[in-house]
Amino acid sequence: MEKAQIRISVRNMIEFLLRSGDIHQAMSSTRQLQQGTQIHRKLQAEAGEDYQAEVRLSLETEFEEYSILVEGIADGILQDGEEVLIDEIKSTSMPLELIDDEFSQLHWAQAKCYGWMFLNQTQTQLTSITIQLTYCHTKTHEIMQLHRKFSYEELKEFYINLIEEYAQWMQMTQSHKAVRDQSIYSLSFPFPQYRKGQRKLAAETYRGIRDKKLLFVQAPTGIGKTISVLFPAVKAMGEGMGEKIFYLTAKTVTRQVAEETIGLLSKAGLHLRYITLTAKDKICMLEKPSCNPVDCPYAKGHYTRVNSALMDILTNENLITRDVVLQYAEKHKVCPFEFTLDIALWADCVICDYNHVFDPRAYLRRFFDFGGDYVLLVDEAHNLGERARDMFSAELSKQALMKYRSDWKQQAPDLFKAFTAVNKWLIELRKSFEKSYDDRTIDLPADFIDLLKIFHQELETYLLLNYKNAPQQLTDLFFDCRSFLAAATMFELGYLVHVIRQGSELRIKLLCADPSRRLRKTYEKNRAIIFYSGTLQPLDFYQDVLGAEVEDRALCLPSPFPAENFCLLIAGNISTRYRDRADSYEAVAHYIKAAVDHKIGNYLVFFPSFQYLEQVFEIYQDSWPQDKTMVQQRGM
Repeated sequence: MEKAQIRISVRNMIEFLLRSGDIHQAMSSTRQLQQGTQIHRKLQAEAGEDYQAEVRLSLETEFEEYSILVEGIADGILQDGEEVLIDEIKSTSMPLELIDDEFSQLHWAQAKCYGWMFLNQTQTQLTSITIQLTYCHTKTHEIMQLHRKFSYEELKEFYINLIEEYAQWMQMTQSHKAVRDQSIYSLSFPFPQYRKGQRKLAAETYRGIRDKKLLFVQAPTGIGKTISVLFPAVKAMGEGMGEKIFYLTAKTVTRQVAEETIGLLSKAGLHLRYITLTAKDKICMLEKPSCNPVDCPYAKGHYTRVNSALMDILTNENLITRDVVLQYAEKHKVCPFEFTLDIALWADCVICDYNHVFDPRAYLRRFFDFGGDYVLLVDEAHNLGERARDMFSAELSKQALMKYRSDWKQQAPDLFKAFTAVNKWLIELRKSFEKSYDDRTIDLPADFIDLLKIFHQELETYLLLNYKNAPQQLTDLFFDCRSFLAAATMFELGYLVHVIRQGSELRIKLLCADPSRRLRKTYEKNRAIIFYSGTLQPLDFYQDVLGAEVEDRALCLPSPFPAENFCLLIAGNISTRYRDRADSYEAVAHYIKAAVDHKIGNYLVFFPSFQYLEQVFEIYQDSWPQDKTMVQQRGM
């Protein structure tokens, strides 16, 4: 058999193997030194004719059962006779005076890998290479350069140690995949026969994955949708169609159904690794979540310990639920939330909420910034349109901006100046309202967006300098500003601006009225998406809201139950509109009694509000106290 080739970027390998230290939410939210394209090009253009920019480098290392191809792009290489300099450019908001040789060992490591790859790719006889780290401040464009010279042997030893350590992870992964694929090949449908409609749903799901399409399925309750989409998705994965399955849900209860279904397949012989992602506040082991090493022992030193925890859980577990994560997180003293995100990288199936894929504030960047050969199974898909509108919308509050202005005035004059400009603009907008409590829509305010960009940049710098003491609300404000600016760049994709005045408070919202085009951008980064629900009707409406195109497929399955079992009775003489409800309580109670007396059994009665339920229930209980009843309480 042909050897498997495993590909990874230099940056991803370095960041995985060499990470260490604490979790600082404020720091991690801002200290991601992005490749600033414009800054890079400017510096590269100014470096002279001998400077080679954007040099592609790669090195393939052979192992017994596979090879690892490490790839990357060196920002610049300068050759001067027998001297070679590898330049790695980083744009940063960190004040340059705080950057020294120890600022980031990851940056040195990345450049050292490029140095060794260059020596191998060019087959030169050089005995050493100079590494240069060039830091450019995003605001001032000031430059700082650090230099180190490394010998041939130093670079060789460094790289070999890295690749051999990474190979241990790949050996574990390849062994798991071999067992997984064999189990998939042998796997049969876990029931003696298909229910009516199940085989068709399974077949269409498989075709959609095979042909890389969107499939919209209206399948009534009782058909067995979960197994009918998961089973073919797993089968397709075993045939090399789909690197990872994301099972997306809107509610916890449907997440549990997915877990039970995978458990059922596991009992039938499937060897699949899955992880259920849980919201941070629901998995945090502190009474009050605080992603700060001062408050949280799991945040302190998390990155130093997490790879040991990861190897432990991946070696010993396949069905990784919330309880399993908490057990290993406690054992290794790591943050359970961040731990689950790392486990997801190695899982075959990830069960998670919609927001982990679609929400610009919470989506899994490690997967969906660039996409991959992923299959998305979207359960209860009728919920996605409304959820997407909320996820893609953004809001800023004048009062939220005001909270820390006195601190900024004393400690950060540039930030205070940027805040003052934003606040002044909001005050002028507030004055334009004739009433103290009013709302209206306006055009996208380009001048406000420009002021907010400056404020956001200054706030980023402030957080970098004060990340150890930054309160959670300030970090939230940073993210709110970032979300607002990101939504503004998407304004042409179906947005409107809604402004609300409530006394001295002013809130400005970018409302996503049509989520279809933004959703489509996510679809394009994945292999196939299967949408299914028992209430995806009218189908053409949901296809339009969710961004379907002409070539996408649809399937509408009939109920598997006998039509004569369905009974719909309408009391046309009762109005349940809000203004008429007080007149309907007694009549509704009598209709319920008439229905339940007709046939012995269990009945569910649904109401539009707790107040309506409580009024009718009181009448029912007083009139027929002998009937056994249960009622949902507020807060349940």
